[in-house]
Amino acid sequence: MYADKTLIDTCPQGITRRALLLGLCAAPCARAASSAIRLEIGNYGMQTLSVDRALAFIREIGYGGAELCCLPGWPSEPKRLDAAARRRIRESGLPISTLLEAFDLFAPADALRAVSDRIRAAGELAHDLDSSHPPVLQTVLGGRSGDWEKVKDVMASRLAECARTAAENRIRLAVKAHAMQAVDTPAKLLWLLDKVNHPAVTAIYDYAHFQLARLGIEESMDALLPRSAFLTLKDSRLENGKPKYLLPGDGDVDYTRYFSKVKQMQWRGWALVEVSRQLQTQSGYDPVEAARRSYSFLSPLLKKARLR
Repeated sequence: MYADKTLIDTCPQGITRRALLLGLCAAPCARAASSAIRLEIGNYGMQTLSVDRALAFIREIGYGGAELCCLPGWPSEPKRLDAAARRRIRESGLPISTLLEAFDLFAPADALRAVSDRIRAAGELAHDLDSSHPPVLQTVLGGRSGDWEKVKDVMASRLAECARTAAENRIRLAVKAHAMQAVDTPAKLLWLLDKVNHPAVTAIYDYAHFQLARLGIEESMDALLPRSAFLTLKDSRLENGKPKYLLPGDGDVDYTRYFSKVKQMQWRGWALVEVSRQLQTQSGYDPVEAARRSYSFLSPLLKKARLR
């Protein structure tokens, strides 16, 4: 996000824009300052495990941090985490750098009204886990591919409302471009960020969705990485015209080239391994093995690139 943009009127009462920017920007940077890239994985792909077991496995494998899934039905849904559970997470020794949600800006009216409550619940959880550097809350945006020109102004208006709620709860909202949704390219995501123009909203760089659109690593990274709070790592390919998402290393992404570009751009922060719902629902899926395989593939590449 750009430091010269002003939206003082949307900041919570009594909080200066400078204080808001400093507080919101601290989260992804402070905990990743000791190394260029720190790998994390979430319990999104571990729905069958308790939060305590999932975090224990993630730490044992070697990840530097974790994401908690706030979606309904997951063990880490905020309403399922009482004070004792939140304390155990804090004391686990594993930083929680991001939280996962999935808002559809084109959902029915009752679902849209619930979005603010879900952001507030995530904000409360974020500050219970780390009041100094609360995790970033990530979400997709919804809509249909090809509808961009018709819906972009509506999306901007609704995302601005989410941004105000996030700021009131002292967290940042990170959004991504997603194949088959209205925002599916770096250019569209950057337009949306600039239109909303709020310090509480930032981007996510998830190359798998740009790979499907046949965009190169360099061109997409040049455009979006400077505005991104963190990276998402997975592979993808088209099968019968539909996206299929894979573990890192199971597709065609050249991660040596990928990490070389990250290093060239001197970007520092968290890199989140994402295990798609497609993989989770396959017969024989093992959440711990998926996490191990991803770490075993990515960690040597990061070391070779001198990014760890």
